[in-house]
Amino acid sequence: MMWIPAHVLCHILGIACSAYLPNQCSPDPCHKEGTVRCEDLKGDFYCECKPGWQGKTCEKDIDECSVQHGGCNQICLNKIGSYRCSCYSGYVLRDSKTCEDIDECTASADICGEARCKNLISSYKCLCDAGYKYDELRKTCQDIDECEEQLCEQTCVNLPGSYTCHCDGRGGVKLSQDMNTCENIIPCVPFAVAKSIKSLYLGRMFSGTPVIRLRFKRKQPTRLVAEFDFRTFDPEGILFFAGGHQDSTWVVLALRKGRLELQLKYNGIGRVTSSGPLINHGMWQTISVEELERSLVIKVNRDAVMKIAVSGDLFTLDKGLYQLNLTVGGIPFKTKDLILPINPRLDGCMRAWNWLNGEDTTIQETIKMNDKMQCFSVAGRGSFYPGRGFAAFNLSYMQPSSGNETKTNWKIEVNAVIQPATDTGVLFALVTEEASVPLSLSLIDYHSTKKLKQQFIILALENTVVSRLAINLCDEREHSVDILLKKDQLSLSVDGKAGESELSTSELEDSLSILENSLQSMVKTYMGGLPDVPVTSTPVTAFYHGCMTVKLSNKALDLDEALYKHSDITSHSCPPVEADGLSCDL
Repeated sequence: MMWIPAHVLCHILGIACSAYLPNQCSPDPCHKEGTVRCEDLKGDFYCECKPGWQGKTCEKDIDECSVQHGGCNQICLNKIGSYRCSCYSGYVLRDSKTCEDIDECTASADICGEARCKNLISSYKCLCDAGYKYDELRKTCQDIDECEEQLCEQTCVNLPGSYTCHCDGRGGVKLSQDMNTCENIIPCVPFAVAKSIKSLYLGRMFSGTPVIRLRFKRKQPTRLVAEFDFRTFDPEGILFFAGGHQDSTWVVLALRKGRLELQLKYNGIGRVTSSGPLINHGMWQTISVEELERSLVIKVNRDAVMKIAVSGDLFTLDKGLYQLNLTVGGIPFKTKDLILPINPRLDGCMRAWNWLNGEDTTIQETIKMNDKMQCFSVAGRGSFYPGRGFAAFNLSYMQPSSGNETKTNWKIEVNAVIQPATDTGVLFALVTEEASVPLSLSLIDYHSTKKLKQQFIILALENTVVSRLAINLCDEREHSVDILLKKDQLSLSVDGKAGESELSTSELEDSLSILENSLQSMVKTYMGGLPDVPVTSTPVTAFYHGCMTVKLSNKALDLDEALYKHSDITSHSCPPVEADGLSCDL
């Protein structure tokens, strides 16, 4: 038998059956969580679903995120019967669906501490100046010690926010283009440094000792005959000595104030005579000394300039032989024991010499074997610094005050006329006993703070550049460099153009005060280079290479008067810049 629902049966029979049907919403067939209400349809029911629900009994959740992401700008989160929009980290929901970036730098002014805050999309970043790194814990900028990263080939100095590399200039190297590695200092201007094997350089020994020593022995009485060609720009020094020992008979031919001077000692009596033209003009001339029976005759270019009456012979009889000592470029005893003391050092050149009618063939062979005994083929005025060694002086720059003797003034006034062969080197410097460099004037080929390759002349107090001037150091020209430092003044100029100051007024005053303190203690003056000082004590430590003449307070500085001078530095002669077709024959 088939069962028929009551409302269908009533419909078939044509009778009203509503009074006999139970309430279809009781018990409630709808899903309670998803239903607003249940409606009895008299034999059926209707569940009115809440938003976000569907199904006959509102039992199914609608996933709004599946349709156009729920309209959400970033994240859609479906919920039972609902959904919501959300944002990624660093964004905020401005309305129910749209996300906007959070500007953390504005929202929290102290979010980065002492660092700079930079807003990023969905985030932010704390930034420090170059050379510093951000410490998230302390919210501070900490200096990066670049030296730990071994960026420099040689010496590294860490600085706040930066670092500097240093190369040992005394070893012939300088910073290369990358400011980290070192490269050789190579001449950019070639000088005609060729030498002649037919010449004899008299200035090789800074000690003033002779460059040649000869001893002649004869069985018969013999007289001195000497002749040679001579060239010099030097006003003072010894050409040669001839005779016995200090207390016997002897003569010394020298230069003083550019003229020939003859010192002689016969029978214990000394004399000094000077005559003739100025001969320190750099031109070749022939000089001769001849011992006659009762006189000595000195000639310049065959013209007699001195004739001195003498009583005795330069050759002395000893053990049956007539003997004579002859030394060139110095004397065999101390110069203070001369009749009139003289600076023996002579930057001069001999050629075509003839000692006692040419009986000295070994000299030429010796010179051929040693180029340091040879002269430049061509030379002009000036001092030549070969890129090694320096000259040192013991000079004072302190001056008693005219008004009060207890106070002292000081002044450093230097003029240097230079013709560089390289773009790096020390021209002038002061060095203390503690090996600090309170003042230096140098050539350099880079800007230390900008780390930019460019040629400069710089003035530095200790390791700080206080003034600089950009200049082409490889233009083969002479340049006049002037510095003036006093208690309240500092200036640098090159060819009349003033250098740029690198310090504020207060910084300059502090630096000059430190310099003044150094000047009151023991300082030495160095030309063309530095002694063994720390490579970080001054911007440049390389030796100068090229020609240079120097005046201190308008007085010419004579390298022959130095405490010490490297033997390869020529004090009064400098070769010219090499040119095509230049003749180098003597």
